[in-house]
Amino acid sequence: MNKIKTFWNLISKKLRTTWHHRRSRRSLYLWLAQIILAIILAISSTLLLRQNNLNMTKLRDDLVAVDRSGDIYAVQAAAKKLQNYVAHHMNTATGRIALQTLYNQAAEVAIEASRPPEISTDVYQWATNECYPRLTSYGYQAWASCVADKVGINAEAALIVANAKAPNPDLYYIEYAPARWSGDPAGVLLLLLAIDITAMLIRLATVVIRKLIYYCRNRIRKARNRG
Repeated sequence: MNKIKTFWNLISKKLRTTWHHRRSRRSLYLWLAQIILAIILAISSTLLLRQNNLNMTKLRDDLVAVDRSGDIYAVQAAAKKLQNYVAHHMNTATGRIALQTLYNQAAEVAIEASRPPEISTDVYQWATNECYPRLTSYGYQAWASCVADKVGINAEAALIVANAKAPNPDLYYIEYAPARWSGDPAGVLLLLLAIDITAMLIRLATVVIRKLIYYCRNRIRKARNRG
């Protein structure tokens, strides 16, 4: 009877050891799989985020190029396209985009509306053309002041009238900001990466808790044996 019991204990111990080794091996393989998956997801999402930014840059450059044409409808279409892309893709902040040509057109209309009735259209047009570099280099007020000097009218009075009709520069800037997370491929991969890392942290916390419980039980058992 004792021999049978001893044999059974040996078999049970061997089975437990084998099961423990297999469980440890499976756990190790799972850790490796999660780490490799995290690396792949991190690299892939980084590349996709960069591609998102490159695509946004192209659309932004297209908008600036369309603005040079002075076609307000084409500018609106390009701006809408850029806005839609930024709204649905991460890492696509545009920064401030100046619609310089549209602003210049509005400034020309404002300058023409500021023309005193005693100044002929031809003379005033000549002055605005002569002073046009001031607009692109120094701004609307410098342009209006130069025009007033060219046609021989009071600069201060001309500026008051010109400023009253001046276009608001802030209306000719566009800036779009992306959502913190979007459902584009980069966003999906980042979500999967976050899930994978969270799962690893939970597993790590579970292992630490088990080790602490095992350590505490051994301390209690040793204390009882001493007592």
